[in-house]
Amino acid sequence: MSGLHQLVSLRSYFYLGLYDQVLSEAKSLGSLSGAAETARLAYVYRAHVAMGNHTFAVKEITKKSPTVLQVVQLHSTYLTAHESNKQMALEKLNELVEDGSMAQDQLFLVVAAEMYLSGGQLKDALKLVYSGSTLDMMGLTIQILLAIDRVDLAQQHLKKMMEVDEDDTLTQLATAWVNVVQGGSKWNEALDTYQDLQEKFGSSILLLNSIAVCQIHQKLYSEALSTLGGARDLALKMKTKINTDTYINTMICLHHMRKAPEAIQRIMNDFQKTAPGHPWIEKQSEMRKAIEKSKKAYS
Repeated sequence: MSGLHQLVSLRSYFYLGLYDQVLSEAKSLGSLSGAAETARLAYVYRAHVAMGNHTFAVKEITKKSPTVLQVVQLHSTYLTAHESNKQMALEKLNELVEDGSMAQDQLFLVVAAEMYLSGGQLKDALKLVYSGSTLDMMGLTIQILLAIDRVDLAQQHLKKMMEVDEDDTLTQLATAWVNVVQGGSKWNEALDTYQDLQEKFGSSILLLNSIAVCQIHQKLYSEALSTLGGARDLALKMKTKINTDTYINTMICLHHMRKAPEAIQRIMNDFQKTAPGHPWIEKQSEMRKAIEKSKKAYS
């Protein structure tokens, strides 16, 4: 096995949220050559960013590093920057994209699209990966299409992924993503896929939250709450912050189980401490303000 084919397991671990395994696998592979080495390092740095180890990416990547890695560093900087500096980071990314010299580099297009997604610029992200031929590009395209409610186009891209490699981990994940959005009997199919991947690769916070979402859709709230407890325990074991999706899904479960508002508020308080600027929190705040305004208008 040579070149980029050596990175199949590394890619699987990354998209499953098994970031410690990404680092272990990358270390066992050792230094590769050319594009394969750049891709190996990109998975390593992206894994560190996903785990919140932003200092590592910022310190290790330099101006002499490949442009792809510099974008990963820029993404890390964006995620930790104040609002005024976030725009500067996005403007720098725009410059790299508009330069055109990396237009044929598929890995560059993926990591650039990931940063656009973090900035809520779905159109710019989609433009970079929509015509891509790699599983990474097609998988990201499907995520974006589902986010903008274009399930029909997502299904078309999923078919293309299956034609490339229907057994690949990323193809299986993409199938589950589409099934969750389609709903109905597809929720159970998605649940089976996630649980099969869990059995094959082990648990990750990402997988556990995905399983919980399927259980919530099927109104299996007690099972979902137990699954989310596993996600919280795993975060504590890994000495990382509790994932924002874990907080949100837990509150949804408690609400449907008609638990005391105080119990839900305790989760919300912890969530706000962990991620005060999270869009879900801001949306909830806006809704509360709108309700209060309506009450005053009719009082």
